[in-house]
Amino acid sequence: MTSLFSTIAVVLALTCVLYRLRRRYLRAHHSRVRLRAEKVGWPLVVASLFAMVLGLAAQFPSLLAQGLLVALGAVLLAVAAAIDLCSRQYLGAPPLTIWRHVRLSTARVSTSVLASTYLGAFLPKRFMLAMASLFGAGWVLALALAGSDFASLGTASVLLVAGFVGWAGLERMRFRPALSQEAWAFLLREPKRVGDEGIARELHAADRSNACRPGPSAELLPKTILLVINESAGHWLPSSDGQTSLADRILALSGAPGEWFVPSNAVTNSCCTEISFPSILTGAGAHEGIDTLHRLPFVFDLARSRGYRTALLMSSSLGWLNLDRFVSAARLDELYCAETSGEPLVNDLGIDDAFTVRRFERLIGESEGPVFAVVFLNALHVPFQAESLYPLAAGLKDRRSRALSIIEQAHRHLFDVLQRAGRYEDALIVSVGDHGELPGDRDDPRATIPRQENFSDWVLRTLFLIKPPRDLPPALVTALHGNVDRLVANVDLAPTLAHLLGTTLSDGLAYSGKSLFEPIPAGRIAIATSANEWRPWHGAAVALARGRERLTCDRFDFLQYESGGPVDRDTGSRGRRELLDAAMEIPTLRQNIAHIYREHH
Repeated sequence: MTSLFSTIAVVLALTCVLYRLRRRYLRAHHSRVRLRAEKVGWPLVVASLFAMVLGLAAQFPSLLAQGLLVALGAVLLAVAAAIDLCSRQYLGAPPLTIWRHVRLSTARVSTSVLASTYLGAFLPKRFMLAMASLFGAGWVLALALAGSDFASLGTASVLLVAGFVGWAGLERMRFRPALSQEAWAFLLREPKRVGDEGIARELHAADRSNACRPGPSAELLPKTILLVINESAGHWLPSSDGQTSLADRILALSGAPGEWFVPSNAVTNSCCTEISFPSILTGAGAHEGIDTLHRLPFVFDLARSRGYRTALLMSSSLGWLNLDRFVSAARLDELYCAETSGEPLVNDLGIDDAFTVRRFERLIGESEGPVFAVVFLNALHVPFQAESLYPLAAGLKDRRSRALSIIEQAHRHLFDVLQRAGRYEDALIVSVGDHGELPGDRDDPRATIPRQENFSDWVLRTLFLIKPPRDLPPALVTALHGNVDRLVANVDLAPTLAHLLGTTLSDGLAYSGKSLFEPIPAGRIAIATSANEWRPWHGAAVALARGRERLTCDRFDFLQYESGGPVDRDTGSRGRRELLDAAMEIPTLRQNIAHIYREHH
């Protein structure tokens, strides 16, 4: 009987302290639903699991054996709980849910390297130490209450089951808003089909040999085309020292900021690299089917048709979601990525960006003719690159500021390479973000929603900079700068490059994006989604942008409309209706919106 009361007392005490510890770790909760379901359920489950460890330890007569088992259980449970919390914080779901959606080929990356890279960056050491210490205190409390028979395994099991049942019950008791006419419309157009959720078609190598053809001989083509894709580089990002924006710092590092085209309203087509990256390389919209993605030519194919030496230089791994197979079909003269570099992983699945830029320097040094290169920088991927071959100022303490400094120095290095080679003036240079990232320091409910299902402007609006070549025809210069206040998107890059290179699509293909060397229509609608045919995700999100208007939908806020400025009620209602009608006509958006309501509302 004493062990029963001891078990209950220890579980309740641990639950209370774990509740406070979890709140301190997360700082802010991701949603009202998870706040209610997890604030009691998660601590109770963890506390009950540790009580079961105590119950098992109580079966051993030796106090030393009991202590060793409790210590091992405390460490393992602390690590598991920290992994669970990190997964919920950064990805919005528990690890097992994420595992079903993330496919990673680790053939060229050892398990120990992956573990050290991820666990070292994502698992908070103080949190795990506090958890282990808390469990040790729980053991001491149990000993004080009941002696060597300090815990009842049966009681702990009952409490564990109660914790799981309570957690599941709270999840199912979530608030469901009234079914609006708008939700009805999407549900009726997309009836639920048994067994079709979470099914995705994989990226693969595809024959694109007849996808494009060069037009008449183009004149005055730039000798160098450099496309820099910056992981998680949003429009709002500050410079490393916080004195200006990242965009302005990059422009200043170029030495001639006035030469650059800087649109005021640039958006991504996905909050996830798995969609945005293939889209940038092909011009396929995030809402388009995977067959279209595999038929459109790579931007490398466009360049090769004009005699360019082509290269894809990446700081990150290609061994996830079959991206290695996908790009293997591109007409590349050089492919460099984390797997082939031989360099250590330092941030997520990426190497130091300095190595990638050095590879670009080598490419330029070896090339006499025209060069087309895509450079992918990874420093700004969470949890942010904090160490580099580039010198980092001692005053930069937080990881994001250090990562921003690495990005700035990488751009300066790229500019210097082109200037020393006499290629800078004649080069077309583009620097964009594949998507934005959350600020991390804002007291705003939307700022706590995982980026992978968040189309707040922090994520939707991206870094977008273009330096045109010196001899760009005046008509193209005029059109480019005429689009400075129009809505542009990273899906526009492929048609823009095709326009400049004088290549056209064949076989009935067409770009969903717009060439920036032509006037962009004022009523143009840009589409973004976090899930599509080749990327399933547990929490889908969609966004439609038209000018400054936004229509977003996710599991936290269903079909939210923002006018982007002061408008009267009728104008706002009409704008919302028009964007809803546009979403209704796009199967990917229609399916995602229906899925969001069914699964999360």
